[in-house]
Amino acid sequence: MTSKVSGPRKTFRLGRTARPSANAGGRRRAVGPELAFGAAVFASFAAWAASTVTLPPDLIMPVVATLFLAFAGLLALFSRRDRDLDRGQVTYADVAGALTLIGLCAAATIDPDQMVRLVESGPSEN
Repeated sequence: MTSKVSGPRKTFRLGRTARPSANAGGRRRAVGPELAFGAAVFASFAAWAASTVTLPPDLIMPVVATLFLAFAGLLALFSRRDRDLDRGQVTYADVAGALTLIGLCAAATIDPDQMVRLVESGPSEN
């Protein structure tokens, strides 16, 4: 005996579904995270360029790494505020993660002997 089930057949698709365009329904796409990323990268590279002229060579990469990580922390605080953005858009958390990665890569280029020289050449206490 075979039984036949009648009715509409449901199909399920895995993966991303089609999304409306960014301007569909009168919604505007948030450009804040992209602008924040561009501003943070520009400010960090401008500080890097300025520090090559004004700071000793051993201090340049620690300053650059610190700037990227500080911007990442600041944008991570913004990401806590804006949680309701569409998943298809770039968020402040994405930008904070990218800046953290850049900052950690910059910190990885610092030679341990370079940090020892910086600590030893610091202000001495009398």
